Amino acid sequence: MYRVVICEDEKVHSREQETICRAILEKLNIEYKLSMFETGEAFWTAFFKGERYDLLLLDIVMDETNGIELARKIRAYDNDAAIVFITNHSEYALQGYDVSALHYLMKPLESDRLERIIAADYTRRFQRQFLVIKSGVQNLRIPVTEIICLETAGRRVLITLRDGTVEYSGKLSALLEELPGEQFVRCHVGYVVNLSNIRELTRTDAVAVNGKTIPISRAYSKTAQKAFLKQMWDA
Repeated sequence: MYRVVICEDEKVHSREQETICRAILEKLNIEYKLSMFETGEAFWTAFFKGERYDLLLLDIVMDETNGIELARKIRAYDNDAAIVFITNHSEYALQGYDVSALHYLMKPLESDRLERIIAADYTRRFQRQFLVIKSGVQNLRIPVTEIICLETAGRRVLITLRDGTVEYSGKLSALLEELPGEQFVRCHVGYVVNLSNIRELTRTDAVAVNGKTIPISRAYSKTAQKAFLKQMWDA
């Protein structure tokens, strides 16, 4: 779950930012929780009670709180949350470095810029943990640890999981680009295996933890064996 906060005391900007954020998150097929706060104090209360967030969109000049000061308080407890300042006041830009701000955006908010920021931050946090795909009419968020292998089946890709199979309409090469390269290795022109879920590997076959046997072609045998040994060594 990607947790986003908008802290903005002007309702017209708050509504605009919420609309833009939701559109971006849904476009990117991100499972999210969006929390809205009209004051820095309200947000700080939620944060101090234990709520944790991934992306903070903070106004700098609010009636009761300076966004920079709020960010400094947050950084005393959380160094991982991405902070983006959204404001009318460009003179505050340099102060963002004090709290390791990810970006500084001017009002009115530019959707394209925010989309690039969200996509990059989400990828940094979740790309190696989940594979997000569209399967039929469903958007699926698959834990990488559950994937056994991927195989081409006509114009589809069958993704074998520990407890089932899902289908993806597209190319195997496209999915491979979304997965950790050190963990997912092509072992055949039509197969990619998750080495973390392979218990045995020979020149001709890979045996997965669920008992599934996956073919290994001569062209990919040496590469697959080398990657498998490296995986065992690093573990």
